[in-house]
Amino acid sequence: MIHKPRLFFKSSSPKFYQKGAVVILMAFIIGLGATAYLLKAFNASNLQAEQDKKTYQTLSEAKSALIAWAVSHPNVPGMMPWPDRNTDLDFEGDNAYDGKSDCVTTAFQSSYLLGQLPWRAQSNPCVTPHTGLGSDFRDGQGNHLWYAVSRNLVYDYENAQAPVINPGMINPPHAITPYLRQGGTESYPWLRVLDRNGNLISDRVAAVIIAPGNPIGGQNRSASAPNANEFLDSFKIGAANYKNSDAALVDEDFIMGDDSRNVSINDPTFVQPYHFNDKLVYITIDELMTALEKRVGEEVRNALKRYHDANGYYPFAAKLGSTKFYACETNNQTGVLPVTNTAPTSVTCSHTRAGLNVTANCGANGFNEVVSIFFRKTLTNFTASNGACTFSGRDCICIGAGRCTRGAQIFQCDANANCDTAGTTSGEIRFIGGEFDATTMLGTCNAPTAGDTCQISAVDVRCTGIGAGSVTRNVCTDTVFNAGTSQLPAWIMNNRWQDYVFYELTRPTNMAGISVGNKVVGAIIATAGRPINSAPFSVKGSPQVRPSCDVSDYLDSARNVSSDSDYEPTSTLGSNNYNDQTFVVEP
Repeated sequence: MIHKPRLFFKSSSPKFYQKGAVVILMAFIIGLGATAYLLKAFNASNLQAEQDKKTYQTLSEAKSALIAWAVSHPNVPGMMPWPDRNTDLDFEGDNAYDGKSDCVTTAFQSSYLLGQLPWRAQSNPCVTPHTGLGSDFRDGQGNHLWYAVSRNLVYDYENAQAPVINPGMINPPHAITPYLRQGGTESYPWLRVLDRNGNLISDRVAAVIIAPGNPIGGQNRSASAPNANEFLDSFKIGAANYKNSDAALVDEDFIMGDDSRNVSINDPTFVQPYHFNDKLVYITIDELMTALEKRVGEEVRNALKRYHDANGYYPFAAKLGSTKFYACETNNQTGVLPVTNTAPTSVTCSHTRAGLNVTANCGANGFNEVVSIFFRKTLTNFTASNGACTFSGRDCICIGAGRCTRGAQIFQCDANANCDTAGTTSGEIRFIGGEFDATTMLGTCNAPTAGDTCQISAVDVRCTGIGAGSVTRNVCTDTVFNAGTSQLPAWIMNNRWQDYVFYELTRPTNMAGISVGNKVVGAIIATAGRPINSAPFSVKGSPQVRPSCDVSDYLDSARNVSSDSDYEPTSTLGSNNYNDQTFVVEP
């Protein structure tokens, strides 16, 4: 009997199976955790991206709203609101950060220029209008936006003085010491924006708007009125500390840094720990002025059309280089806007001489009709002066009541520009800035430059010799295109926009038209923008200086400065050496 061997197969032990199941389960858990981690990181990244997208969209909308608020201001276009600060500077007894501008009537401090972006309607003591931006702009994390503004663009409540806003304010010197700009108000350096490395991006910043993001680096916003450093961030590069929360200077720096979530701890650029999540946009004065010139152009264009509708013709232009009256000149079809506050019918000054004594007289309006009266002695120098007169060597110049003396030798003027000499040697009198017509010099009075009919304030009338003489401004027969009337808003004159608007008309209406691009029109205006005084220069090839008799000091291209009534199309884009904006008045 044959016995077959039995084959025995050892079954897997339960313990072995358990170990395998555990490995599989652990792998599953690890995989699930990794997936969850990746999903969480992905979701966090998506959330950050969505929040950043919303933040930048809100910043862009706030920037547009702020520009629109400033440009549409009814009394001082270009003026911006004061920030909303964490102290009760609006005297209403309300809590801090109430959404309203804190219009500061106390002595100015640079810190007043930084706060939250105001959006609610303003109230006393803020000047009218009391409208706000209208929207409560918030970043992607729900925080109110912050805002800093240049001192050049806010109302001076301490001295009850509105800013004078026009293209001439764009290029103040970059220095802490202010200077007086045209109109008598002080002009200051603009704000500055730096990049993540502390390099200058722009030093022509009118305003910045900042999204603070969530608290970071120990910031605590739980107090009822937290300070700016609880919202706005800072970081160090070497020993240099860059802060968005600082507002100690009128030309304060603001930083466009990188979000710390996107910066490696090994980045050698920054001193660690690096805590920064501010998002920032800014408005340059050039951006604001470009938008503002569009409003000026439309206001003047519509005013000229209304004038034409009422009179059947356009007013003649004031002469290029006008600085005082800006009144129209008969038959003058190219120049600057014919505007004036006083609407004078004439300016007449007389001069007489008897022996050593000289008498000058400009009538009851006096220094309202001339900028100043200049007297030059023949032989000796003045040694002292007082009042509104100053001296330099033999020369004395008076802009109001005062005198220059050398012992008993006197040249003196009263407030009405009635001047006389006593005990002094003979000399010459000059009437400066009366915008006289060179064709009406009588007697011993004459223009210093023969044939010069572009009357700027530096071009004066000289009266010399024995006897009498007089000078008269040519009187335009048109109804004056007067600021403050229904034709033109008063703020045009108050902010001296007449210095920056070139004007050409056809008259009578059957004359050859003016070409703008390939279109023939009856009248045009061109806002001249800021004087281009750094390379690359305009077609003039050198710095533009205003006022001037030269059209190339106002307009910027060869086509615009030619004397053939042919101008660039209205669609021509601006550049570093071209900032003209042309507006067709008719048709």
